[in-house]
Amino acid sequence: MPWIPPADRLHFEQYGYMVIRGVLAPGLIADAVRDIAAYVRADLDNPQTWYNMPRELDGVVPLHHAQSLWNIRQDPSLYQLFSEFFGTHRLGVDINRCIFRPPVSAAHPWVSHSDIHWDTDPLGPAEPSVQTGILLTPIKPNAGGFQCIPEIYRHLGSWLDQNARGRAHFDFQRPCLNSHRGIVQVTADAGDVILWSTQLPHGSASNLSKRPRIATFVTMCPPEDSPELRAEMRDLWLSKRAPVYWRGLPAQQDPEPGEPAKLTPLGRQLIGLDPWS
Repeated sequence: MPWIPPADRLHFEQYGYMVIRGVLAPGLIADAVRDIAAYVRADLDNPQTWYNMPRELDGVVPLHHAQSLWNIRQDPSLYQLFSEFFGTHRLGVDINRCIFRPPVSAAHPWVSHSDIHWDTDPLGPAEPSVQTGILLTPIKPNAGGFQCIPEIYRHLGSWLDQNARGRAHFDFQRPCLNSHRGIVQVTADAGDVILWSTQLPHGSASNLSKRPRIATFVTMCPPEDSPELRAEMRDLWLSKRAPVYWRGLPAQQDPEPGEPAKLTPLGRQLIGLDPWS
């Protein structure tokens, strides 16, 4: 059975995102939740332990190389999903990080949502690409989950003409869209995968629930035919270091302790150690 039915593909084209249900198995989810909680020193049964990370991280967990995260990256179901999306079996995987965003409380009113933003400049020359969030806990409305503005995505050219082109100070990372009337909060379950276009303005809602939101980010795409990229991926995997552009965050371990993660044959192909047939 395909992971992406035609209706979901059409939804992505029209609104800039889609939710694919039940991709990850429960065991993969449980292992990743355990490792992320351990990294932030949180006991999931004790809310007093949920707020240990530096405030400036705003829920970002600079954990990259736990075996559980590599098991998600090399999961055959996730790989099949991206193979369908791009129409090729030759893919590369990124090394990204995680989210642990506890709920807002009277004692912790500073816990916030991320501003609605673009990760790449919509006025720039780069071709649109895909981003991916993998839910490790269920997300209901106002539980700190993914939110976006499909209305702007659908009319991006005209929106940019009216609001960005010709402005000396347009900041695509802080475009002041948090009060936009078209914000949509996406609900999903643990193991679901949200894919969205880099042209879709997005962010995280405030977590007004009673539980932390836990997620990770994994994206696959057709790789560049680059010996330098393959060498970089190999070095990051072996050294257990974050990609260069994410180093130096508060509470980051550099390198992360322990042996390099065990890779499956698929995992070795995804980081370029072994060639695709």
